Amino acid sequence: MQLKIGKDLDAREKLWRYMNLAKFISLLDKQSLWLARADTVRDKHEGRFPDEMRKATEKAYEAFPADDPSPVKDAADFQDYLVKNTFLSCWHKNLDENMIMWEIYGRNDEAVAVQTSVAALRDNISYSRLTGHSLILDNVTYMRSDQVKGILEYERCFFLKRPHFKFEEEVRLSLDTYSTRSPTKNTPNGYELPAALKKLIEGVLVHPDSSFWFLDAVKSLTKKYGLEVEVRPGSHGNT
Repeated sequence: MQLKIGKDLDAREKLWRYMNLAKFISLLDKQSLWLARADTVRDKHEGRFPDEMRKATEKAYEAFPADDPSPVKDAADFQDYLVKNTFLSCWHKNLDENMIMWEIYGRNDEAVAVQTSVAALRDNISYSRLTGHSLILDNVTYMRSDQVKGILEYERCFFLKRPHFKFEEEVRLSLDTYSTRSPTKNTPNGYELPAALKKLIEGVLVHPDSSFWFLDAVKSLTKKYGLEVEVRPGSHGNT
């Protein structure tokens, strides 16, 4: 499997991932990025077909004979297969940290933001043992479902989100494991994608309101796992 990079994605772009302490410890301990199955993330519209594509897919399935042997029965069933076979790692694209992202994804003052770049993410994940249809790193596009024209490659549906999510400025890594030969919904909740975190992680921030002891604890963790990066408090000044 080869990693496909979006043509409009700048390799120098800074990326951020906001997480609680437990997820940060898991990241360091497993030395892996977690790719969550699409139906386990917060937005329940993930990967849904745009209006025009949905209607075309429904029409195509209506033309199938009643005795068609495929286990995929209709457009809604096909959609469900795709959602259960797509796994995501989501990052915020920004030159600096973002207070809104702290509030939504940090949740409390014991949270951490990990900073990397498109190039560092691209060059320091190990995907040679992955199997599936595609692995894509690209920007998310924010559009209403009725604005998207034509029939997309189905994996591109997971790079579309509704406009009110635009503040996320998201770049995501998407693994698609759907197989037309042997489709299954019996998939794991996610995949651990091995990563060279010492090179991938370029900086660590703690929540702007966190205590001194929390900052010291995160510094101790990064030292324990051999990360030679600056760990510092975040700021209230950036949005």
